[in-house]
Amino acid sequence: MTAQSVILPLPSDHARFLVIRLKDLSIKQLQQQLQQLFSTRDRLITQHPHAQIKTAVAFGPELWAQLYSQTPNGFKQLEAQHGAFHMPVQPADVFIHIASARADICFALSQAFFEGARDLVEVLDERVCFRYFDGRDITGFIDGTENPQFPDDRAETALLPEDAGVFADGSFVFAQRYAHNLEKWKKLKVDAQEQVMGRTKLESIELDDDVKPENAHVARTVVEDEEGEEMEILRHSLPYGDGKGDQGLFFLAYTKDLSILDTMLARMFGTSGDGVHDRLLHFVTPMDGAYYFAPSEELLEEILES
Repeated sequence: MTAQSVILPLPSDHARFLVIRLKDLSIKQLQQQLQQLFSTRDRLITQHPHAQIKTAVAFGPELWAQLYSQTPNGFKQLEAQHGAFHMPVQPADVFIHIASARADICFALSQAFFEGARDLVEVLDERVCFRYFDGRDITGFIDGTENPQFPDDRAETALLPEDAGVFADGSFVFAQRYAHNLEKWKKLKVDAQEQVMGRTKLESIELDDDVKPENAHVARTVVEDEEGEEMEILRHSLPYGDGKGDQGLFFLAYTKDLSILDTMLARMFGTSGDGVHDRLLHFVTPMDGAYYFAPSEELLEEILES
C-alpha cells in the first residue's frame, strides 16, 4: 500500500484546502471530478517536475459508508466541545489537500476539480494558505515544532499499520480553521506571549516545566500514553490571511489514532476534567472542524473505479 502523496513529505510553500458537501453531485460524478483532478495533477507534475505537486483526498464518515463496505477501526465524526470555550463541528463529505511550491498550480488543481461541477456542490471552505517566513504561524511563533521530521517517524505517526488490512497506509484527518484576533494578541509583550504558548518566540524552545504555566498551549496539547510517552500527530497546518483582518491558521493533522486528537481537544477546551483550558483560545477562535479518512492510493483507486 502507498500513502497519498501529500501526507508524508514536509509541507510545501503553498496549499489549498477544499471542504465540500456533495449536495446535487452523485457519487459517480464525484468519481469523475476526482479523476479530472488527478489527471490534471499528473500532467502538471510532468510539465513542472520541480513544483513539488502533491495531493490527498479524504472522506467524511457518512460518505465513506456509501463508498466502501468496510470502515477503519476508530473512524467516526468529530464531537463538538462545550467547555470554557465552544468548538463547533461542521461535517463535510470530501476534504481535498492540494500542495505545491507554486500558488498558481494549487489554483489550477482546484479549478480542475470544480470544472463542470460548481453548481452541484456546496463549498464550505476553500482556504488559500501559505508558508509564513520560517514556518511560523501569524502569531509569530513557529508552528509544528514537535512534528516528527524523518520519513519513518512521520509514517509511524500518521499511517494505519499493516494489520489494518485494506486500510493500511491510510490516515485519519482532522481539519479545522482558527481565526486569529491579532489586534488583541499584539497587545501582549513578547514574554507574555511566550507564557501563553509555552515556548520562546524566536528560537521556539519549550519553557522549563517550573516556569511554563499549566494552561500554556504546549502544556495543554501534549498527550501521553500510559507509559508517559508523548503521542504524536503529523501537522500540515498553514496560515492564511488578507489585509482586511481575515487571518488565522488552517489546522490540519494526519494520524493513525483519532483518540489522540479527542484527548488533545478535551484538554484544550477544558472538558478533560481538570478544570484547565488552553489560554491561546483567548486569542484564536475555532470556526469549524471535522474528521475524515484518507485511504491509501490503491484503495482510493479502487473506490474511484467502482
